[in-house]
Amino acid sequence: MKRYILLYTVLLAMVFSACQKLDLEPKGILGQPELFGNEFGVKKYFTGIYNNLPIEDFNYYGNNNPSGGNAFRPDNYWEAGKNSQGNCSGEFFNTWQGVNNGGFGYWPYDRIRDVNIFIQDFPTYKSKFSDAAYNALMGEAYFLRAFFYFGMAKRYGGVPIVKTVQNPLSPKDSLEVPRNTEYDTWKFIYTDLKFAIDNMPATSEYGRANKFVAAALMSRAMVYAGSIAKYTTYMNYGSEKAYTAGLAGIDPGKANEFFQYAVNAGKLIETGSYSLYTKNYPDKALNFANLFLDASSTENIFVKDFDQTAPHNTRLRHTYDALMAPQPDMSSFVGAESYPPFDFMELYEMPAYTNPDGTPVRFTNRSDIKIDMEPRMKGTMYFDGDLLRGKAFSIQKGIYRNYTGTAADAQRGSNGAPINSGGNRILGGRGWTTVINGVTLNITGAHGHFDDQGGENNGWGAAFVRKYVNPAPTPAEVSVYTSGTAWIVFRLGEVYLNTAEALYELGQRNEAFDYIEKLRVRAGCKVPRPAIDAATTNIGTINKANYPYQIEKSLQFIRDERERELYGENHWWWDLRRWRVADQVLNQFRPRVLSCYYVASEGKYIYLDETNRINRTWSANKACFYEPIPGGEIQKNSKLLPNNPLY
Repeated sequence: MKRYILLYTVLLAMVFSACQKLDLEPKGILGQPELFGNEFGVKKYFTGIYNNLPIEDFNYYGNNNPSGGNAFRPDNYWEAGKNSQGNCSGEFFNTWQGVNNGGFGYWPYDRIRDVNIFIQDFPTYKSKFSDAAYNALMGEAYFLRAFFYFGMAKRYGGVPIVKTVQNPLSPKDSLEVPRNTEYDTWKFIYTDLKFAIDNMPATSEYGRANKFVAAALMSRAMVYAGSIAKYTTYMNYGSEKAYTAGLAGIDPGKANEFFQYAVNAGKLIETGSYSLYTKNYPDKALNFANLFLDASSTENIFVKDFDQTAPHNTRLRHTYDALMAPQPDMSSFVGAESYPPFDFMELYEMPAYTNPDGTPVRFTNRSDIKIDMEPRMKGTMYFDGDLLRGKAFSIQKGIYRNYTGTAADAQRGSNGAPINSGGNRILGGRGWTTVINGVTLNITGAHGHFDDQGGENNGWGAAFVRKYVNPAPTPAEVSVYTSGTAWIVFRLGEVYLNTAEALYELGQRNEAFDYIEKLRVRAGCKVPRPAIDAATTNIGTINKANYPYQIEKSLQFIRDERERELYGENHWWWDLRRWRVADQVLNQFRPRVLSCYYVASEGKYIYLDETNRINRTWSANKACFYEPIPGGEIQKNSKLLPNNPLY
């Protein structure tokens, strides 16, 4: 059963401290007896905590120093286009954002205190609940605490483990809690989630977590911890104090412990009532697209709800639809702000665009590029000829009067290439035309790419993002804060990928590919079960440089399958970090675009692999594997030092 996070705006004044008791009880303020003494009160108390969980959704802010010291801003519609995590790591492409090495300043100990207050004081009210209800609520609190620690552990490694409620009037030294090791931090997350799983029921009220939601977080967190441990030695931070002290990095000998925890969690979820979404199974592309729009999906384990209609009335909205659909006609707002780079597109099964002799394949229609394309790719991205809000995508970059020779002769879009000079290649803006041999031709399609305009509201390649884009609203209804599509926090497809990766790392390779096969059958892949290949290969299918870091080909396939399945769901950046390859994959990474041209002399279309037109580059170094402990926190607590490596 899917579970939605409650997002009601709750105004609570909660004062739980050792301060002197006032003679007069203020009217309208809820105290512990009202909140902890009944299930409805606990629900209200938990609601504010759920609202602040580190869920990287449509409004996730992936830039340095966001206001309020929080990486999860609900107050700015622009994040989905300008500063999303996908743009920070090159997974999406636009003209603004680069990879982040500076940190978000995420330090949610105020929320952890709220949870610790409940864990400490709730036993006082145990007599008011049945044993089952009491255990479920206590388990829910442990789940919430683990979620906050997960948000910190994947950023900082080892952080202070605070399990008791600190008295702010205590001596300063007693309030300065030092960092625990990274191993202890991840093990603490495991322990909290194990308690939650053991005490929470299999089902729960709308908007609340249950044992399977806790298991889904366990599945994700433990595969993170396992890979961090296994690939710790690659970081080679030398004598960096945080590294040598175990605050950043885990003994590789602990990797299998965490991988096994991930497998166990995945196996538990399989006993629940979840299944891969196959509601529109005959049309696998539509099936995959609808997975992210269907509130009744059997695949959803936990989602964050933005629906304003009854009975949800969350009062939250986002602007994703307006920031992913292009002008004209498909959006009443600014138009598309992010696009899939070709580097990610070619991860999927797609038709050849270059012949064996190196010449471009000729297509009769622009949309022929979709023939024999993997359905999951078509469910993830919009291509020429696809319909959105009653309008067809028209995606063309320009015209060649003649095209002879190989695709390489265009030098990936260089204006200095001979084939592009002398007026042979014609570029322009929306609505521009040219006359060739007495025939008036449109230079571009209605949806880019336009040589006369910047990146905003302008196609950068042969595709637009389809995942999570809701086609139901009319263009007039698509604007700021009008989107109510839920964000899927945990789904079975991700759990299968977590389980497959953990099994493979444990040496159980055939079983690992059982899970990969399930996803590829649902995706409509031509090869649902690739052969296991233990030969080594350079890491990073995205960036094909010759790196010293090598892994087995089948493990790279599982990593690539993860990106094919989870593209645009805010996983890739964290995956690159936990695999310890971000500094290599994003080593002067220049996203490529697949560009469509009309060859006037032939009446055919060709697609060329080109560099993005502003030669945008992403780059990361080994500092990116950890974020720095926030400077303001260090000023308050010097025991947080040493800071993470390279800061």
